[in-house]
Amino acid sequence: MDFRVLGTLEVRTGQERLLVPGARRQRVLAALLLAPNSVVPLSRLADMTWDDEPPVTAVKQLQNSVSALRERLGDIAQRLIRTEDNGYLIRVGEPHLDSLRFAAGVAESRRHAAEGRLHQAVAEIRAALDLWRGTALEGLGTAALNRSAARLDEQRLSALELSVTWRMELGEHHEVADDLADLVHDHPLRETLHMQWMEALVHCGRRADALHVFHRLRTSLAKELGVDPGADVRRLHEQILRGEQPGARPDHRTQGVHRVPAMRQPWSVAPPVPRQLPQRVPDFIGRADHLLALDALLPPARGQAVVISALDGSGGVGKTTLAVHWAHRVQDRFPDGTLHTNLRGYGPGKPASPDEILDDFLVALGVHPAAVPAGTGARSGLFRTLAAGRRMLIVLDNAHSAEQVRPLLPGAPGCMVVVTSRDSLTGLVITEGAHRLTLDVLAPSEALELVVGIIGPHRARAEPGAVETLIRLCARLPLALRIAAGRAAAYENVSVADIVGELAQENSKLDALSWGRDPYAAVRNVFAWSYDQLSVVHANLFRRLGLHPGPDISTPAAAALAQRPPRETRQLLNGLADAHLIEPVAHDRYRFHDLLRAYAEELAGEHDTEGRQRDALDAMLTWYSHTAHTADRLLYPSCTRVVATVAEPDHSLPLADRDEAWAWFTDERANLIAALYHAVDRTMDDYALYLVDALGFLVLMGGWEERVDTAGAGLHAARRSGQILHEANALLARGEALAHLQHPDAQADLTRACRLAQDAGNVHVQIAARIELGQLLRQKTRFVEARQHFEKARLLSRGFDTGRWEAVADGHLAALHSDLGNHQQAIDCGTRSAKLRHQLGDTDGEACALAAVAVGWQGIGDHDTAIINSRRAIALGRASLGSHEETLAGPLTVLATSLYALGRVTEAIDCWQEAASIYTDRGLDADAATLHHRILAARQ
Repeated sequence: MDFRVLGTLEVRTGQERLLVPGARRQRVLAALLLAPNSVVPLSRLADMTWDDEPPVTAVKQLQNSVSALRERLGDIAQRLIRTEDNGYLIRVGEPHLDSLRFAAGVAESRRHAAEGRLHQAVAEIRAALDLWRGTALEGLGTAALNRSAARLDEQRLSALELSVTWRMELGEHHEVADDLADLVHDHPLRETLHMQWMEALVHCGRRADALHVFHRLRTSLAKELGVDPGADVRRLHEQILRGEQPGARPDHRTQGVHRVPAMRQPWSVAPPVPRQLPQRVPDFIGRADHLLALDALLPPARGQAVVISALDGSGGVGKTTLAVHWAHRVQDRFPDGTLHTNLRGYGPGKPASPDEILDDFLVALGVHPAAVPAGTGARSGLFRTLAAGRRMLIVLDNAHSAEQVRPLLPGAPGCMVVVTSRDSLTGLVITEGAHRLTLDVLAPSEALELVVGIIGPHRARAEPGAVETLIRLCARLPLALRIAAGRAAAYENVSVADIVGELAQENSKLDALSWGRDPYAAVRNVFAWSYDQLSVVHANLFRRLGLHPGPDISTPAAAALAQRPPRETRQLLNGLADAHLIEPVAHDRYRFHDLLRAYAEELAGEHDTEGRQRDALDAMLTWYSHTAHTADRLLYPSCTRVVATVAEPDHSLPLADRDEAWAWFTDERANLIAALYHAVDRTMDDYALYLVDALGFLVLMGGWEERVDTAGAGLHAARRSGQILHEANALLARGEALAHLQHPDAQADLTRACRLAQDAGNVHVQIAARIELGQLLRQKTRFVEARQHFEKARLLSRGFDTGRWEAVADGHLAALHSDLGNHQQAIDCGTRSAKLRHQLGDTDGEACALAAVAVGWQGIGDHDTAIINSRRAIALGRASLGSHEETLAGPLTVLATSLYALGRVTEAIDCWQEAASIYTDRGLDADAATLHHRILAARQ
């Protein structure tokens, strides 16, 4: 399969074009292809999919779009589009994506040019440019997508300019002049193209035309932007006016080799070309995307500016390893030398001063130590003078800040600077035009390759499970993997399982990740160098985040944990993210890997009293409990809950409607479950019971196993605290989920829940338990007992609450009467249920009731009326936030039955297929299989 983004979006299989219907699906695919083999967060996908503010159901719509794309692309096994923790990733190699082929072609052409093979360079870059079919991703339209596509278009223009430069080096001035006429017409404000056209025209003897090009550019810039042409264009214009031949070119065989012109130099003999790179790691693994990105930044032989790459990431993630490895690969393209220094921004001792580094650089470039001038400004000025006209690579490792780096930057084109830091170095990006590259932990396959390379394939094959666990416990952090695997490799009597045993002990995990006395070979030390740079308030928040049990945390939840206002907390979180102690995963949402979490928790135990930690957990659990109950009441406004009120947090989260409630539950699902377990583990039982009462949304999301487990944890808390009503509530929740999973323990849980609720005098739990018992017995075809429970539930519900439970009981009685062949009674009960549900605004329940009415009409033989009721149910089901099997798949199945009975086979099959897809998505494989059998039978 071949993907194309250099023009309109295309997918091809062989010679045929595969259509991807729907603008939203096309935009999602385009967003993934713009960052191939990298995780695209859901927040980024949403920005690229919707021009305006994404809807609150954006995550669900994106999930649906990805599912549809997988089906369209034949990616049933999800090998092409992979689901990651915070987004999606498309796996596509260079041969199958034109933008990757383009980047590789440009990089290869630069290599030819650097080695003096300009003819091959031109041929290679022309082949790369031929991949373009128009503007990148033309016609897809959202602003964020257009911005990303514009970066591809910029790369195309840069490649065109590079091609022109090399062609003029080869003397193709006439051909270049003709080509540039069209390019300048299409890009009337691009100064580089105008300069190249002017040079080509002068070389063709068309001096007057070249001057006319300058005047036209000056007029366009003044009219459109109110500015004059840049200094380089003006300088070229003056050369032409003086009758000078611009751009005198060296022999292309030595192209790219520049030397400082003769001058009174403060050295007596010519210095050697500096090659200061330290030894590279011999078993370097992975990082293909980052290497390609760095290759793409290599400056052309006649570069227009200093190229700066700011490579940032957390401690131990391998920034130095990557920078040194890449620098070794390309340093032969920098004939005037490679400078390297450790700025000591994070580590033992103080950061290096710019003066100290400039002294070393100047001496390396041949300045006698006695001739080094005093003062940072003078040193920096001499360094820029010596760098001018040279083509050098400068690696500034372990920077502390942008201020430390700025005096070390050359000022003239041709040099490239690679800076590594734990800080994001935003200042360099803003003021110096640095290209930022962020390094994350290794991919699972890369981590496995690294460990196998260290311990050897034989030992890896002998302990595959232990190796996999070691990788997980080391959070795929390269430094941790090297230490842990290195310890196993160094001693034959130490197995990988032994190392895993140490890592699995929470209190000594970081102890196991150190080796010898080398401070750089200890993960705790590496983390501490970042932590020690934090202010008091940032350090306090970092420790508090170690107390959070979930996989990520939102700003409001972090504010509750830190006991600070959300606005102030957001600023603190951004500061921690800049220091790479946490990682942003979406708007206002952060996480850190397990080793940093362990370090933060360890620090909390060392610096904060148990009382302070308990207060922070109380505040966090109060926030989660209160917000969960607020969201639950928006989703189920007519439903009675066991918990009447929950304490209000200092800063509550406002939720406007069902959509926002659903979005919040979707985002916080894993955190709510983790918070419940955390509360049980720490005997904070009230919070566990509050959360069990508000986790009914798991049913809508198909999280039946999670409902079983969380209810079981709540049951433990209820029994420990002696609260029989909460025990009944937890048994009801667990019994409902077990019944859905057809587990034999379901009936016992529901029966005990009913009895305990009766003892506690709670009607709500009694009714709910009897409804669930009735459903369970109906599934077992024990219709008489089922009817008794439904009738008892309806009797209890009359005059109780809002009438919701009476509607529920009538709906189930309707389905039961259909089973018994009492079709008119089914219609009557279902109609009453639908009417009550409609009055309550319960669209989910109304859809189920209308489906039951439709089944009754089918029994009578009136399929037309059944279709009318089914379609009404489906319309309500599509509006349901859950869109689960009862509210959509059920009515679709009923509709299909009537359509098939009327001979409308194709329509029936479409309905069965959609229903089967819903069942499959929710893990109900048996129900899906039943529908697939019907489809096969219908097609015969």
